[in-house]
Amino acid sequence: MADTLTPVRGGPGCTRNFFQDPQYGCSESFFKSTAQLDKWIGYVIVLAFGIAFGVATVGLVMVQRKVLGRRMDSEFFNTAGRTVKTGLTASVIVSQWTWAATLLQSSNVAYKYGISGPFWYASGATLQIIVFSLLAVQVKRRAPTAHTFLEIIQARWGTTAHTVFLFFALATNIIVTSMLILGGSAVVHALTGINVDLASFLIPLGVILYTLAGGLKATFVASYFNTAVILIALCIFVFQVYATDSTLGSPSVVYDRLQASALIDPVDGNRGGSYLTMFSRGGMLFGLSNICGNFGTVFVDQSYWQSAIAATPQAAWKGYILGGLAWFSIPFTLATSLGLASVALSLPINSDEAGAGLVPPAVATHLMGKGGSVLILIMLFMAVTSTGAAEQIAVSSLVAYDIYVPLRRLLGKPVTGSQVVYISRWAIVIFGVLSGVLGIALNHIDVKLGWVYLGMGVIIGSAVAPVALSITWAKCSGAGAIAGAVGGLVLAIGSWLGYASTFDGGISIATTGTEEVMVVGNVVAILSSAAICIVVSLFKPDDCDWSATKAIPLLDEDPAAKLSPDAEAEIDRAMKMISAWGIGLALVLVVAWPLLTLPASVFSKGYFTFWVILSIIWGLMATLAMVLLPVWESRSTILAVLSCGSITLTPVGKVIDESAEEEVEEGASEVEE
Repeated sequence: MADTLTPVRGGPGCTRNFFQDPQYGCSESFFKSTAQLDKWIGYVIVLAFGIAFGVATVGLVMVQRKVLGRRMDSEFFNTAGRTVKTGLTASVIVSQWTWAATLLQSSNVAYKYGISGPFWYASGATLQIIVFSLLAVQVKRRAPTAHTFLEIIQARWGTTAHTVFLFFALATNIIVTSMLILGGSAVVHALTGINVDLASFLIPLGVILYTLAGGLKATFVASYFNTAVILIALCIFVFQVYATDSTLGSPSVVYDRLQASALIDPVDGNRGGSYLTMFSRGGMLFGLSNICGNFGTVFVDQSYWQSAIAATPQAAWKGYILGGLAWFSIPFTLATSLGLASVALSLPINSDEAGAGLVPPAVATHLMGKGGSVLILIMLFMAVTSTGAAEQIAVSSLVAYDIYVPLRRLLGKPVTGSQVVYISRWAIVIFGVLSGVLGIALNHIDVKLGWVYLGMGVIIGSAVAPVALSITWAKCSGAGAIAGAVGGLVLAIGSWLGYASTFDGGISIATTGTEEVMVVGNVVAILSSAAICIVVSLFKPDDCDWSATKAIPLLDEDPAAKLSPDAEAEIDRAMKMISAWGIGLALVLVVAWPLLTLPASVFSKGYFTFWVILSIIWGLMATLAMVLLPVWESRSTILAVLSCGSITLTPVGKVIDESAEEEVEEGASEVEE
């Protein structure tokens, strides 16, 4: 038990104090003192498991398509028929927003800053999803036939603006994908010993298969299973830390060990050097960078617009709010368990390993042995493949609708839906292969996951305000949008590098990656671009009546893309409620909650226990919602698929056997309605 161990300072190689433990002694690296998994296990998970998962996903989509009678045309391939319901939309959002960084870096900031790290990671990245729900509804109302957000920009402001924001969109996809590869390859290498370059190349391959064959619908089906596995694994880990582990096993023991660790190795910038306080300078700086940077990776990432386009009008906003709240549990609950456990156990994790995101694998391996290593590896694989698939289909849509289609029309040549599907599939293959090459390159220049995560806002943050205003503010002009995006980028990079140059050693990976420097670059990017865009637009306003965005052409027929007058009126009425939910939840998560923790100063044992119980309840509720709701909403489709279309459900749930009276296609038609 914790109170029978004496915390002692380790030798020269130790990066943290540790409770005397004969299993580790004083090791410079956890992964050098702990048995790794066999390489064949890594290959099975990364390659064979990925291919098998892809085949199963494609098979489900193919059966569903045959039963429901929907052709794989360009609309279905890139928008999933625009009929996705609330539960699946929410599950997809959780899956897309669960990066390798979500699982790895959230625990790293807990390791560095204590309890403030998981909170600021979760709240700082949930805010964007909730706010985006407003844009998701506006897309349905003002651009119902759009396939990408860049088509909206093209319709409003023309080719120049379209080209500028195409750069930011592709940069976003590349940055997000690079984080997936960096985090995934680091963990695979650390746990199995597979060469990090080989892991970087193999990870995207399994994703290509089902994305290539099944399009957006396949990625959505895969995302559901990925989300379910991640959340179930999360519950296993949190109960292991706070209920069943022989060393820890309760919030009380974790609390005592965190207090003891702070006495020997206090956290610089935290009140009293404690891990148990929200008064954390480092945590707050991380939170600011997290908020600013993640606005870019939601608002400028085509995958989130694609999910909004694929959803039904009601599911668009409900799915984003529910998905955001469910996703909150992943960094908050997981890092409050694994991240704090790494400190409580005083595992010999060095700073390079922590920066590479190896805190969760170390704790999982310590708690559960090889079983923990396998579970965290599967969990990470699910996160990497689900987000990787979303990024691949997003890039393929940009290439097809925002490069290929405009070029064909510029040359005066006709464009067909089958051509778009063909180009989309080639784009998926090429981007998947290039993403592996990118991961290898980043590994060789020694760029860490944490550096990329914090630095992404500097590069893409200046596009946030113009993109958001493209669908929400009629007077926002193309000149204002371009000036804001380009001007904000220049100012952000200038301030970022300028501030880094004032540190010892000048401009380097190390100095540009410090919290203070990253905060400056991120904040300047998002605020300066918004100010420039608004000011220029006020002097040179647009006068958009949204007729151009509503007239974006379809290449194949899609009845779900047309909104009836009643549906438009319903969306208009819902906007007030959506605004209240979005703004209210944002204020609670980012302002009210942290302010209410300040009177507690350094948490007492009772307050910490309440904090832990809250995180566990949040994780359990998110798991139940994301596992059960999509299945319940799709029960009629599932029943039709399992019965090959002979049995369906009426809207009130009455089972009907139609095999003796009607054709399978008629039953499927009723299901689809």
